[in-house]
Amino acid sequence: MSTRLLAGAVVAGLMSLATSAHAIPIAAGSTLSLNGSDSYTPTSITFSNPANIGGAPSGSFGILTTCTGCVTMIGGFDTGTPTPFQLYTATEGAITTTLQVSSDAFNFVNGTLSNLTVTGAGTLTLTGFDPTPGNYILTTQGPTGVSVTFSVTSVAAAVPEPASLAILGGALAGLGLFGRRRNRAA
Repeated sequence: MSTRLLAGAVVAGLMSLATSAHAIPIAAGSTLSLNGSDSYTPTSITFSNPANIGGAPSGSFGILTTCTGCVTMIGGFDTGTPTPFQLYTATEGAITTTLQVSSDAFNFVNGTLSNLTVTGAGTLTLTGFDPTPGNYILTTQGPTGVSVTFSVTSVAAAVPEPASLAILGGALAGLGLFGRRRNRAA
């Protein structure tokens, strides 16, 4: 009876590992550029919608193409905005990409030509991929209300989850005990 229970636990552990270990992060160095319009101050930015996917997305974002009006920038933010918060969502057909900002602070830098640059970090999500860390740069050009470009770049690929490794270790240990018991019985 205990042998069957042990075998069942091993099979359950291996099945759990098989379903939870499909980590497919967004490829490191993948880039996506967005453009639209905004209004801003030295410490805040407010977006106008809709925005566009511009340029040629690269890496994992290459499944997206340039599109007009397919991006929704979420409101705006300022230096006092608590994190995390969602910054944008872009939907093209059945593919959606979003950016959840996770940086504790944003770096607002006023330019000399009436522009603003904001840099930070966040979590990129793309349909069919696991959430992946990334960096973003948002740059306004010209006077307020004219245009804004926004680019995100994924960073180093995610490492395996500790829970998946623990399940694998438990399953292997169970198989070892199962084999040991079987050898003793023989």
